Amino acid sequence: MSKKKITTTPKNNTRKNKPDTTQRVVSREHIGHLQKMRRKRAIAAAMFMTAVVLLLLAVTAAAILYVKDYVSAKPKFAFVTNGSVEHSVGTSVLVVRDEVVFVSNTEGELIAMATEGSRVAKTQKIAMVIPEGMEETILELNNIQQQIVEIERELVLQGKGAGAATIYADATAEVLPIINMVRSDSLNGDMSNLTSYSSSIQVVMDNRDIKLQQIDFQDDRLSTLRSNEDYYEQQLSSKSITVQAETPGIVSFKLDNLEGILTPEALLNLVSIECEQYIDKSQSVIVSDLEVSKDEAILRISQNEVQYFACVIEGSFTQEFPLDSIHVIRVPSEGIVIEECKVIRTSQSETGAYVVFQTANQVERLLDRRTVDVEIVQSKTEGLRIPITALIDPDYELGVSQILINSSGYATSRTVAILDHDREYAIVGAVEGEEAIDTSTIVITNPNTIAEGEKVE
Repeated sequence: MSKKKITTTPKNNTRKNKPDTTQRVVSREHIGHLQKMRRKRAIAAAMFMTAVVLLLLAVTAAAILYVKDYVSAKPKFAFVTNGSVEHSVGTSVLVVRDEVVFVSNTEGELIAMATEGSRVAKTQKIAMVIPEGMEETILELNNIQQQIVEIERELVLQGKGAGAATIYADATAEVLPIINMVRSDSLNGDMSNLTSYSSSIQVVMDNRDIKLQQIDFQDDRLSTLRSNEDYYEQQLSSKSITVQAETPGIVSFKLDNLEGILTPEALLNLVSIECEQYIDKSQSVIVSDLEVSKDEAILRISQNEVQYFACVIEGSFTQEFPLDSIHVIRVPSEGIVIEECKVIRTSQSETGAYVVFQTANQVERLLDRRTVDVEIVQSKTEGLRIPITALIDPDYELGVSQILINSSGYATSRTVAILDHDREYAIVGAVEGEEAIDTSTIVITNPNTIAEGEKVE
């Protein structure tokens, strides 16, 4: 049986091997669709976040406005008071005194027998110059004096010694403004005035201790210590040179060697540029030296209890400080106000007014100062005073302003005359045809919070 040869024809594989273009087109469209969906979602998310942020900002702004409106909607009040408004200018002054200087005719250690800044009488013993070899005696005397002070303080706390508590209270009142200045400077990081503050406090304490010596505490310990103090002082006095006051006045043991140069007479010829040079070069606080050399100045006595202030007030004119005019001078670093400062000389310089003041006040408080920063009051207006914030659209040229007052529980407008003002207060007066105000009037200090006629809550 013959075998048939079977011939097979290969199938057409053209379709099988042809690229599947349809499938590829579908994939690209699908990918494009997905990308579009992602972009839409991203845009939607961004828009949503933007809406949320805007909503939060709107809510926050509304809350801030609500709180602000709530707070500012409450009017604040103040009574009209009797007060004053001052205008002052700051500058540095050169301090000059009419002084007598005492010179030692031997060398040694200086021991004060009168307190710095105290008033002494003629022929009063005010100091000793002690030669070498008496150091132990000096130490014993200092220890005794310290014990006396400590016991006096203890007795004052116990309520003993008639008048002693008043002396302590007066000293505290003098020291407190200085302490406040120390705190203020410390907060501002300014330590430049500490030496001056310390010296001023020491003068106050020394004056207090002198006054306490006049008090009879009726205490045996004090009696014994004071007797020992007299003994050691006599021991020192017998071997030392004693200095007596040749003239009455205020004593100081601090010198800067300008006492004979800067005198009241010299101020009559001193020109403004020389004054500025002395202020720039002189040491502000004068210090003492306990070691004494022969023919060296050891102390001074300020006579007539008068001091002089020479200064150049930059940007000012002599017309602002006429001769014989009286001014108030403040010394912030000392916490004092010096009244009755009289202008005795004035001239115009290139930078301002050169002025010399004379006063008999607070001489002892500035005895250790050659220069000092001051505030000179140029003018002062007294009268009815209100906060400057109470003025509504003030016209300072015409000198008038509106204010709101609390009248029977309602905000009522008044027109007042502006007599003077500074950055904090205004002195006001009556305007013709307007009902006057007085110290019983209550003004609204933030008038923008309420309208005229509205009920005051």
